[in-house]
Amino acid sequence: MKSEIVYRSMKVISNILFVILGIVLVLCLYSFVSIKVLSNKYVNFFSYTFFQIGSNSMAPAITTNDLIIVKLSDENIKVGDIITYKDGDTLITHRVQQVTQTGYVTKGDANMEQDKVILKEQVVGKVVKILPQFGVWFKVLSTPKIIAMICVTLFLFSIAFAYTGKKHLPDNADFAIYYSGIQMKNGGKDD
Repeated sequence: MKSEIVYRSMKVISNILFVILGIVLVLCLYSFVSIKVLSNKYVNFFSYTFFQIGSNSMAPAITTNDLIIVKLSDENIKVGDIITYKDGDTLITHRVQQVTQTGYVTKGDANMEQDKVILKEQVVGKVVKILPQFGVWFKVLSTPKIIAMICVTLFLFSIAFAYTGKKHLPDNADFAIYYSGIQMKNGGKDD
């Protein structure tokens, strides 16, 4: 009875880990195709994207290695909102200081001077969530070698937890080695 509970628990944990791994792999593949193949500057997940912050221009609100989630839209942006915009090939995340008819005047919280006027066409979107220091985890988990290691580890866990229960031995055998452990005849204990 106890081994059956352990077996079912490990099977559930293994299945949950495989589902999570599958979701991560699909997201990584979608991101790779979107950025490398389609040459997009960022990935669009149902009108949201995320960026890792590379400078402290918005400190203390947002610091290096924070991950931000951005709603892809230039609507409903007001003074005090944090936006991400394109400046040439660079993506910049700063706070809106002033709204004009043509765009926005922004400034990094840690910067002394305001930025030049940002046109509405340059705006990628508004920051809706800041995840402190998640950029480090994102970088680690999006590395192909790490993903491969996680896949191998989950595969090995699934093999280790694939306990199949007790086997009945043939009449002429005293013990047998099975995938699930050693089985012994006459009340011997299995592993």
